[in-house]
Amino acid sequence: MPPKRPDKRSTGSKQMSGNDDPRFIAVERGRSRREGIPIPTADPRWSPEARSWFNSLALSGQAEFYEASDWATAVAAARAYDIAIRSHNASWFTNFVKLSERLGATITDRKRSRIELAEPEPSDADEEAADSVVEGWQARLRVVK
Repeated sequence: MPPKRPDKRSTGSKQMSGNDDPRFIAVERGRSRREGIPIPTADPRWSPEARSWFNSLALSGQAEFYEASDWATAVAAARAYDIAIRSHNASWFTNFVKLSERLGATITDRKRSRIELAEPEPSDADEEAADSVVEGWQARLRVVK
């Protein structure tokens, strides 16, 4: 049987149609237990590439949202990456890619999940000093009669 068109779906359907606005869809909310979750350390037996990938997650902005289960997924992904590198087995690399996508490891993964990390505001250490010099010159030029 072909799938129903969105306009023919029952009102109790849980699937989103193309007309649904995600801003108005009810979401169940739970309490986060991120506080105090120890971040696992990379296994020294992993390849350098797998350790580097795993360690980079803790430095990434999305890690702020990781729960304990996300870190467990990250460990599983790093193990899959390590096995893929050591065995040259493409199926293990496929497993790694699927797990890393779920973690939002790349900008493309985050865009697909509609996650946007805020860029830090650029700061210029000399800006205030430059402003005061310019204001000083402007003040001197106004005095000339």
